Amino acid sequence: MSQDAQQPENTSEEIQTSAEKAEVKQAEIEKLQASVKEAMETAEDVREEVRRLTMEALAEGKLDASQVRSVIQAVIEGASSGMEAHGPKAKAALEEAVKGLEDGLIKAAEATKLALEEATSRAQDFTEQEVKQAVDQLIDLERHFVDVLTELAQKGSEQARETLEDLARHARNSGTAIGEYMAEVMESLPKKLQEAGEWGFKAGVETARNTGAQLAAITSGFLAGLADVLDRQAKKLKQDKS
Repeated sequence: MSQDAQQPENTSEEIQTSAEKAEVKQAEIEKLQASVKEAMETAEDVREEVRRLTMEALAEGKLDASQVRSVIQAVIEGASSGMEAHGPKAKAALEEAVKGLEDGLIKAAEATKLALEEATSRAQDFTEQEVKQAVDQLIDLERHFVDVLTELAQKGSEQARETLEDLARHARNSGTAIGEYMAEVMESLPKKLQEAGEWGFKAGVETARNTGAQLAAITSGFLAGLADVLDRQAKKLKQDKS
């Protein structure tokens, strides 16, 4: 059989693999949304639990725009659907959940910053394109948060809509905690990247793909580590109170 005859079969397999990946991703997002809803209904500290769930979800991916926006949307929708459990305090509970989401996104930004600083000490192992992409993702983090918050405020449930609109308006007019953290990061990070010298492009598409995956893995590792430290601190604090 000729190579041309085999080509459709290979293409079909690639399409099937992409479809399977999409199904897995959708299942993970639905699980996150359900977990946030449950946290809203049962957690003693909504902000802390939502922060933890956000960090866990972000640590499992590459922190690209699609993943970040999906996680933000799942968290806000899950929190909105579970706010009714708080009765007259539903608005305050949703606000706490959104603060927890911001906390998680800040930790994701911190993990990306740490990964980029790691890359500056190993410039020969990474491509300029992948480093630039990571920087762009870092810069866009606040924009994704505000955009998704604004979108969901326009189509959320009647109970959640007013609260989300207030939060979106405040984020647009006064900024966010994410933006404040990013302002600090961007004071030092560009200089460190510049000091690392010229980024040498690697030869071949496969090499570029591997280095990109490596940088993403470093970021996920840092984020998972940060989440683990915060969880241990929270458990210790809970034990001390007991």
